[in-house]
Amino acid sequence: MNTTPRATTPRRSANRAFVARFLIGVFLYGLGLALSPLGASIGLPLWLPALVLAVPGIALMAIANIAMYRSGDEFERRKIAEAVMLAFVVATPLILAVGALQFFGLPQINWIFAFTILMLGWIVGTIVSAIRYR
Repeated sequence: MNTTPRATTPRRSANRAFVARFLIGVFLYGLGLALSPLGASIGLPLWLPALVLAVPGIALMAIANIAMYRSGDEFERRKIAEAVMLAFVVATPLILAVGALQFFGLPQINWIFAFTILMLGWIVGTIVSAIRYR
């Protein structure tokens, strides 16, 4: 068993910084959503905790993703761009189809549905990209 500590590489440092920023953003976002109903019970408007906590959380997640993209080399950037492109190519027709079908009697679907389709498309794109460049 090898007990020597692994050297900290620039890539590992960038990954740790990305994960830390992203998780803090997710925490702030979740906290903002969780505190909105609580704030309403003490007389605060519903949007205030969401605005004060969720918006900075979203900004922190976006900054983390941009920094992670910029820290990669050309090959990593190509993989990320391909995964995002595939997500939009898969998600956009599905979202538009659902929107069009709502005119013809499909019940109204919550807006988070579109976000879920997009994120699932990104996961599929990441998997396809990882397999393709293996």
